[in-house]
Amino acid sequence: MPTKLTQVASPHLFTQTRTSTIMRTVCLALLPAIFASIFFFGLAAVKIYVASILTCFSAEFIWRKWRKRETLADSSWLVTALLLAMSLPVSVPFWYPVIGGTIAIIGAKELFGGLGENFLNPALAGRAVLRLVFAKEMTENVQPQLPFGLPQVDVVSSATPLMIVEKGESLDLSQLLESIVGFVAGKNAETSALLLLAGGIFLLIKKVITWQIPVSMLATISVIALFTSHGDLTQVAGHLLGGATLLGAFFMATDYCSSPSTPTGEIIFGIGCGVVVMAFRLFSSMPEGMTFAILLMNCTTPLLDRWLIPRVFGEKA
Repeated sequence: MPTKLTQVASPHLFTQTRTSTIMRTVCLALLPAIFASIFFFGLAAVKIYVASILTCFSAEFIWRKWRKRETLADSSWLVTALLLAMSLPVSVPFWYPVIGGTIAIIGAKELFGGLGENFLNPALAGRAVLRLVFAKEMTENVQPQLPFGLPQVDVVSSATPLMIVEKGESLDLSQLLESIVGFVAGKNAETSALLLLAGGIFLLIKKVITWQIPVSMLATISVIALFTSHGDLTQVAGHLLGGATLLGAFFMATDYCSSPSTPTGEIIFGIGCGVVVMAFRLFSSMPEGMTFAILLMNCTTPLLDRWLIPRVFGEKA
């Protein structure tokens, strides 16, 4: 019986690694921070995850059935669902991740041709729309309450270490330790710096991502924070540990489809993300800026690839 052949986009490599394997490895790296968020916020966090996962699953399944394509084989929808849910406040209603997940899967990915054709990070695109439409609700930072989180009706907003350093104030030792562990006010699963860093290192060890984007991005943020804080290392730590810095650097900016294809391009991309993030934090009314910084740099990826990808041998200039 003849073998069924499928034509796919280059490059064509002889390897056992598949897109689905990579996506599942990313999900595995996210699990510690996800479990920590459920421990800190309880059912309020579970609600966000369930709504986001069901929405992204349904949106991709229905769209691909309609377009008569293979459905859900690459597991990219799950990565999008988890990243979107991790970046939302646990205080938002369940229909926020429903809207955000639909925009992420349909509007930012499938309308452009599916995985590999999208030029924006889908999860960030969905979050950006929610941030612009529901500005007040999306900027809430919830203080964890142990054991096992807050009931949904008692969610309380609180200042974050990032907000403190943006005012030019230093962090004390307890605030730094709480930022590392994750017992600070913030979004769903952005707060546990230690677990996010461990997940990022895991992806580096597994060679799912390369060092260029996260290292250049974090280094740029550190240098600018050191300069603007006049050498206050606690403020530098606040910028690195606070907000979505580590989640963005290791899990969002490194998205294969929306980041450059060359090491040099990745370094430039990472530096650009760091500069734009700090510009948002220092000179705008937006306390975070990670979402829009990465999306803006996503738009430069085609240009960076055009400039920096080596010319094919024999091709005319």
